[in-house]
Amino acid sequence: MKASRMMVLAVLCSGVVVGTASAAEGTFQKTGERASFIHGDNLITGAMPDPGPAITARRQTPQQKAEGLSAVMVTRDGDVYESNMNPEDVALLEEAIKAMEILGRGAMTVPGAAPTAPMQLLGGGDIRINPSSVIGADGRIQVTNTVTSPYWHIGRIGIGCTGTLITAKHVLTAGHCVSDGSGNWYSSLDFTPGQNGSYKPWGTTSWARAVTTSAWHNNRNTNYDYALIVLTEPAHGGHAAYGTYSGGTHTITGYPADKPFGTMWRMSGSVWTSGSYRLCYTIDTYGGNSGSGIYDSGNVVRGVHTTGSSTQNCGTRLTSTVFNTLQNWISTYP
Repeated sequence: MKASRMMVLAVLCSGVVVGTASAAEGTFQKTGERASFIHGDNLITGAMPDPGPAITARRQTPQQKAEGLSAVMVTRDGDVYESNMNPEDVALLEEAIKAMEILGRGAMTVPGAAPTAPMQLLGGGDIRINPSSVIGADGRIQVTNTVTSPYWHIGRIGIGCTGTLITAKHVLTAGHCVSDGSGNWYSSLDFTPGQNGSYKPWGTTSWARAVTTSAWHNNRNTNYDYALIVLTEPAHGGHAAYGTYSGGTHTITGYPADKPFGTMWRMSGSVWTSGSYRLCYTIDTYGGNSGSGIYDSGNVVRGVHTTGSSTQNCGTRLTSTVFNTLQNWISTYP
């Protein structure tokens, strides 16, 4: 049985993909190639341009969909693995996911338990510092207590991006935070949850693997700009919930590069769909917010911030397909 059909069966058998690791295993095959790494910290400081609605809403061909459902994984040591979907199998997978939607399965995960206590408390024991403030006309508000929900699940990635723990060891972020979209990987992917300037309450956890879509890694297709970083160990034991987009007011929180280094900022606002793959909004962001989770009012991650322009900012929408892809990656690389 083809690996892609095995993944389809895994999706059909379980909306959460728990217990289907045996089906998922083997979908990633070692290529024998060595990864090309781009080394250095804080390389992503500017906003990635948004291609505009005409591009993001354009109908995807079966080949483009297959690339979006295919994946590439790199280890910290430079080994590369691929999981390829055949275009003829795309319709089968889409039918399986539609069937799951009808059954109401696989829409959302549940949050984890509260994290362990911080390794160190700010100010010699008191984690409370000055109140949040709005700077000028800027709509963003600084998060000054980063060791409370939901901020303790959000962290800074060494390359200069933001990520969110969606399991104790898995960080959801943008594809362009792990790969340049031209076949090269970034090496600075260690994760610091709850960072607040120089204050790192749980320290920094090193990364072991990174996974993104073939559509992003090889062709810079912004419709599939999302990724997962697998840490060497749990960052602090807790994690956020994530699920498919369902409308409403949302908040984007992260580490914009135009603010003091390592400080966390948030802003809320309306979000709308742009085609089948994207979410857009006028919530203020900047380079460094790349990879930020798009949280709903219940603190469930419904998308990943990726691009910006003078009129709107946008991100990858967590569709049922993206949701199940993430769960397949997680079960394959727990």
